[in-house]
Amino acid sequence: MRERGYRPHRRKGLRVGLAWFNIRTDGWRDNYWHSMTFTVNQRRAALELSLFLVAFFILWTVRATWFYAVDESIASPTSRAAYANLLKLVLWVLPASAFAYWLRSTPPLKYLGLSVVPSLRDWLSCLAVTVIFLLAVTLFEVTIGRKFFSGTSFSSLPTTLALLQLVISPLFEEILFRGLVMKELMTLLPTYPANALTSLLFMGAHLPYWLSHGGPIQAMLANAFGVFAFSVVACWLFAKTASTWPPTFAHIANNILSSLLVASHA
Repeated sequence: MRERGYRPHRRKGLRVGLAWFNIRTDGWRDNYWHSMTFTVNQRRAALELSLFLVAFFILWTVRATWFYAVDESIASPTSRAAYANLLKLVLWVLPASAFAYWLRSTPPLKYLGLSVVPSLRDWLSCLAVTVIFLLAVTLFEVTIGRKFFSGTSFSSLPTTLALLQLVISPLFEEILFRGLVMKELMTLLPTYPANALTSLLFMGAHLPYWLSHGGPIQAMLANAFGVFAFSVVACWLFAKTASTWPPTFAHIANNILSSLLVASHA
């Protein structure tokens, strides 16, 4: 005699449900461990990128500290900016191009995202994100940083100097850190960890100069946070489009905004 309330189809349904759950969870675990396990090619790529970055940071640290006295000995601001960009070309752009050509067997313009033209829809998305970021920076600097807009320093820049500082330098930086580093890390890690690691490295490239030239710790921390925050946005733009141009234009706009915002005590 069956117990009261006995429903045999319920046990059958329970067994089917548990089997379905096990299949789903086993599949999720397999996908997770597959995504976290590097292949032989990925380990080789990670080693190559690591060695490249170690060599870059050693050379750039020496340039931004001990050899920065050469910059300070150049009287003309335009000549100083030209010299600084020449070194960035030699230490940032040419090694990135050589990495793409020799280790990835791909034309540098293509591999570094310079020949990639985003669609109109992607351009509009990037423009919206860039504008929102710049508005947030403006709001923060005006309310918290006590800065105000002044076009005096910006308008007084010679055309050549403005081109070197506000356009050429951002392009060189984006070629290395978005076109190469972010692209490489996206083949090794999910997008968000790749973004965070690229942004930490980008911030780290600025640290030697900041540390060697002193200054208030509070200002250094504020600069580090600003550079990191911008890099997060720039990496998102690159991940969205696979092109170096959206983060480059965002970088140029960010530099122009920084030159327009002046501290109230200045």
